[in-house]
Amino acid sequence: MLGESDIQDLDDHLGSVLRDNERHHENVQNLLQRFHLLLDNYNRLKSDYEEEKEAREKYKKLVRGQDRNPFVLVLVDGDGCLFKEHLLKAGSEGGITAATLLSDSIKELLHDQLGPQADQCRIMVRIYSNILGLSKSLARFGLVGHEARSLSPFAASFTRSQDLFDYVDAGDKKEGADNKIREMFKLFVDHNQCKHIFFAGCHDAGYLSLLTPYRGKADRITLLKAASFHPEYAKLDLPVRELPAVFMTGALGGGHVGSNHGANKYLVNGHAGSNATSRPHPPPKPICKYFQKGFCRYGNESNSSSRVRDDEYYAKMLPPVSGKCKDYIPINVLGERIDSYCPKPPLEAWESYNRRTKQYKLCNRHQLRGECDTPDCEFDHRPVESDCIDVMRNILRQHPCPKGGRCRAVKCYLGHICQKDGCGALGYAK
Repeated sequence: MLGESDIQDLDDHLGSVLRDNERHHENVQNLLQRFHLLLDNYNRLKSDYEEEKEAREKYKKLVRGQDRNPFVLVLVDGDGCLFKEHLLKAGSEGGITAATLLSDSIKELLHDQLGPQADQCRIMVRIYSNILGLSKSLARFGLVGHEARSLSPFAASFTRSQDLFDYVDAGDKKEGADNKIREMFKLFVDHNQCKHIFFAGCHDAGYLSLLTPYRGKADRITLLKAASFHPEYAKLDLPVRELPAVFMTGALGGGHVGSNHGANKYLVNGHAGSNATSRPHPPPKPICKYFQKGFCRYGNESNSSSRVRDDEYYAKMLPPVSGKCKDYIPINVLGERIDSYCPKPPLEAWESYNRRTKQYKLCNRHQLRGECDTPDCEFDHRPVESDCIDVMRNILRQHPCPKGGRCRAVKCYLGHICQKDGCGALGYAK
């Protein structure tokens, strides 16, 4: 039999085993609790990760969407920013030419503003005006007919010539065009796909409140200066550019032509008056020597004047296109190269050209020279109609040849004598 001490030892040992078992159980319970807590934290983090991953994918798609189809917006108050006189007089054909010149001019400004990104941007143009009132005002100066809405053919052809170009009749209410321009500006000024806004409405001080919050935002807004420019806009710290080949840089008849005013007002010493006082004519200036598509690098500050000659002058003075022009280069008495006469293509030719170039741009070298030495040329080499060739030749004649009158390349299709109406460039052969 076990003694009293043995029984006590067994009892103590059993108590020790029970205590150890309880501690082990507690440790297991603590471990299980920690494991469950860790598992809950893991599941919560996994859920957060999945949400973050989904949000990041959505953000990437949003960024890709914002980088897709970038464009620039050209906003024009057509009641105060008028196209050149010869464009308005040309009616429907003038509208197409105006759209082409405006597109080319904005592209040049874009390269200065956006650099390589400019090639990816499309150009959206919105012109708002009171066509009925503006037609009446322009008719007084003989720029359009005297019938109601005589400006409509110009506006319609301007709209039709480019996919994103619109000349919109804002109606005859006093603030019709202003309200449209304000809302379009507000809609796109913070739009990520809209990379820049060219604003042509600086004749009207009413837009100052619209532009003031964007003072100094030269990366977003450029002001386009036309015939009238309110001095307060110069304080906005925004770049100011002129498009003298597209818009009038001087007021018609010494006054303002606008559709929101009952009668045209003439300027007397810089102030509105009922009659214009006669002023002595300044001495004649030398002819401007800059041949850059109708743009003078000095703008209104140029010390030179520009000589305007119409299409009939060039038809009489320049040699006609003939078989000899393909093998010989006509020159004047000074040995300077002169171009053959390049008439303006008709409206149907411009429409045909625009339809042809909507998808693929034509290769100038292949279509006009008959040869292209560019490997894997990205431009269209397929045959085109003769009227498209005439339009291409007309457009490229407005681009000056770097060699000017010294050029002796028989197949050179650039301009050596500017035949563009209203261009103040050097190079008139006699």
